[in-house]
Amino acid sequence: MATAVPCAGIGTETQCVAELPPVVAAAVYAEFNFVLTPLVHPRFRRKLVSGSTGHRPGAALTRSDMIMSGAHWTAYVVGKLSEWTEEDSKCKARVTNSSRIYFQELAWATHLNIGVVTAKPDLRAYLNFARLMSQGLNSTGALHFWVDIPMVAPKLPTVVANTLSPGEEPWEVWNTIRTMCEGNRRLGVLLRMPADKLPKEDIIQRWKAEPIRGLVVPTTAFTASKDLIPKLSKEYAKAFLGLITADTRIIISGSSIYPNGHEPFLGALRSLWQSLPPPTEDVTVGIPYRDFLQAPLQPLMDNLQSQTYEVFEKDPVKYSQYQKAIYTALTTKYKDEKSVCVVVVGAGRGPLVRCALRASQEAKKDLRLYAVEKNPNAIVTLRNAEKEEWKGRVKVIQSDMRQWEPDEKADILVSELLGSFGDNELSPECLDGAQHSIKTSGISIPKDSTSYLQPVAAPKVWGDLQSQHTIKAFETPYVVLLHRFCPLAQSEACFKFVHPNHEKPLDNTREKLIRFQPAKIDSILHGFAGYFESTLYEEVNISIRPKTFSKGMFSWFPIFFPLCIPLKINKGQTVEMKIWRRNDESKVWYEWCVIKPSLTPIHNSNGRSYHIGLR
Repeated sequence: MATAVPCAGIGTETQCVAELPPVVAAAVYAEFNFVLTPLVHPRFRRKLVSGSTGHRPGAALTRSDMIMSGAHWTAYVVGKLSEWTEEDSKCKARVTNSSRIYFQELAWATHLNIGVVTAKPDLRAYLNFARLMSQGLNSTGALHFWVDIPMVAPKLPTVVANTLSPGEEPWEVWNTIRTMCEGNRRLGVLLRMPADKLPKEDIIQRWKAEPIRGLVVPTTAFTASKDLIPKLSKEYAKAFLGLITADTRIIISGSSIYPNGHEPFLGALRSLWQSLPPPTEDVTVGIPYRDFLQAPLQPLMDNLQSQTYEVFEKDPVKYSQYQKAIYTALTTKYKDEKSVCVVVVGAGRGPLVRCALRASQEAKKDLRLYAVEKNPNAIVTLRNAEKEEWKGRVKVIQSDMRQWEPDEKADILVSELLGSFGDNELSPECLDGAQHSIKTSGISIPKDSTSYLQPVAAPKVWGDLQSQHTIKAFETPYVVLLHRFCPLAQSEACFKFVHPNHEKPLDNTREKLIRFQPAKIDSILHGFAGYFESTLYEEVNISIRPKTFSKGMFSWFPIFFPLCIPLKINKGQTVEMKIWRRNDESKVWYEWCVIKPSLTPIHNSNGRSYHIGLR
């Protein structure tokens, strides 16, 4: 039985074959999923004039559609458009001829009902090529187009290389074509990996952000072991695996020393996947949410559903850290106390209550434990646990934590109100409102939270926002597990909140001008990824910031602050952005804009598109 692969299929590339059906049949028998092959013979360099088909009288353009069933054409063939055409020639006749050939072959591909065609631009001149791509996308309803492009520019003779400008580096070519085609979602990259030496990690990371629909691996990238079994080097395999997503098709290309063609290379890729360790729980949980936009929770306006609580409660790392923090507080600050008052606010279905009970048992410390929750549905669960599980050790209170008047004040106030950006689910406002329940000498777990921002290229996520056709989409921060993205600089600190908050008067508005490190590579800025770090107590922390990430934790995905218009960032340029956290009597909201290298309008001015309700 074949090993399952984490992609959309594996194919084999042919340059030209005399008989296509046996080639397709052999590929399918070898467990390839498709064949990448020219639609028209590569040497058929024809001239089309008005009303002409471009071939000899009585001769056909290419092989008949009847050599295979329509289902086989659709399922097993990815068609290559002719690569010899000169869309950007200085000769007008050649440009006209190339355009006619392009549409002739597109018409044939549409007739065959194949799902994908590939087209290869000239890296030196490609603006007419981009125009034809755009025209093709707009004139065909379902056909997908893959731009056939190398990961790195091919080595050219010195004389020729000196005539090329930096703008003709392969990613720049792709970015120009993508931009001219308005980021059409049926346009993707057929990315050809290098035959041997890989480019710098920055270049590979930048390609990871792009819609790689096809990934070509040349046979020369494999090395043969003593028993002649092909395999990829560790470095190459790492780069290869990092570029694959669930909708990427892999293509093996090039000559083979094996009598059964590309089949041993297919086996090598399957062996590579077999050798990988099984995904960890946090990775498995996150797979369905990759690049999926979610509106942040509104904890004060809405009551969470049971499924939402259930997902959060499965996080082993978060609650292990909370238990450790409570235990540390009980055995250090309160080591001489016989009994300690612990209040869990926003108790939900009780996971932090259980953390407190386990910590008290481990510390051999008696607790006077309260669970405060406003959600009437979660109260049902807590009441049942109070009676059946906790046996009177916990007192359940149905109340908004900001309005509850306790009979006794807490030594330790415990909460899990943090959002993806730390404060974006109103933890400062909630905990400020609840700190009247803490003794003067009492503590809060968490002790503090700090948000972080990072400039990113995220064309997949940005394209999803663009499809909504509203300004609101670009002025709303979204929770999203960024997968196809490229960080353009390290994350920098943004807002910090400390609990209990002893400021007079209490003020949770903030503003920050952030200057990021210079860009290491040309790219496109689509927005900013937001993270947080939090000190629970003393040295016990939780974090979703990449540099300090709490490994295995999956309760929070990053937040994404989009830009209405993406900005081109050149290597060496510094990105500066300004962000505000504003509020009034009924809501809290963020505003943000880019200052450098280009000034943008303020997004979400006065909370016009998005806010977090205080009631």
